[in-house]
Amino acid sequence: MAAPEISHRSVAANGISIHVAEAGPEGGSRPAVLFVHGFPELWYSWRRQMEHLAARGYRCVAPDLRGYGGTTAPPDPSSYTVFHIVGDLIALLDALRLPKVFVVGHDWGAIVAWNLCLLRPDRVRALVNLSVAFMPRNPSVKPIDYFRRAYGDDYYVCRFQEPGFEAGFASFDLKRFFKMALIVQTTGSSAMSLEKMQASNKEIALPSWLSEEDISYLASVYARTGFAGGVNYYRCLDLNWELMAPWTGAKVQVPTKFIVGDADLAYHHPGVKSYIHKGGLKRDVPLLEEVVVIKGAGHFIQQERAQEISDHIYNYIKKFNTDLLTPKLSKL
Repeated sequence: MAAPEISHRSVAANGISIHVAEAGPEGGSRPAVLFVHGFPELWYSWRRQMEHLAARGYRCVAPDLRGYGGTTAPPDPSSYTVFHIVGDLIALLDALRLPKVFVVGHDWGAIVAWNLCLLRPDRVRALVNLSVAFMPRNPSVKPIDYFRRAYGDDYYVCRFQEPGFEAGFASFDLKRFFKMALIVQTTGSSAMSLEKMQASNKEIALPSWLSEEDISYLASVYARTGFAGGVNYYRCLDLNWELMAPWTGAKVQVPTKFIVGDADLAYHHPGVKSYIHKGGLKRDVPLLEEVVVIKGAGHFIQQERAQEISDHIYNYIKKFNTDLLTPKLSKL
């Protein structure tokens, strides 16, 4: 059976133009699945999951997030808070007339998805999040201060705070960068270090799940757009912390499945394993139904283990009664 076609269009929403990839039927009784990508990625990271679910009758929607790919990239770094990004997604759902959706997120997309569920649980039927666990707001320390203490000033999250840092990507062989970035499994200050990546002469053999065509697509898009949009998400970490103060201690009240690879750098941050497996995640996400740790899988798990992740998503969301009528959006 031929894979369902993925179509593309731009949608005006929340004052910007959002590039959206779509697959599957627009009508029918089954709700849509909203896929939310991370850094340094695009809608493209979800292509296999989109094909898998579209073939099973689901409408699949995967935008390039604000600042990425074919979506508008506002120049002001403060225009990339979680409120902006969640606002974009809600406006996109409104424009597509999707009152309630399944949400699947990864990396920064997982952070956005957690916050989407925290702020607008009424728009989410269920959540499948990959790689990055929910991070409850710690009122005693700002995120960047935490990362500096944990990993030092050379940690990539800290380096991204430097004005103009993204210009350093321009001198990089982008195909080599993406080859290195997508297969990295290191933790700590070596992760996403441009200097160390540029200094490396190591030959890079692509794994079976990553092709030269995949690398060329990412490199060509980022050569056109640059990296400022994605970097600006990191620059809003402390601003998010300030703005999210009213939600300190708030719970994510959405049915949830969480998946992570045991070779994922995000899984090995201090305290993360304990938080996930010893009750912290379940405390903050009371409707957490399942945690899956995939042996040997790295960070970009939806690409590395495409079929396995597609099956996990489908097997979870099919449990829900998708034949229920959903309310229509107001025309006001």
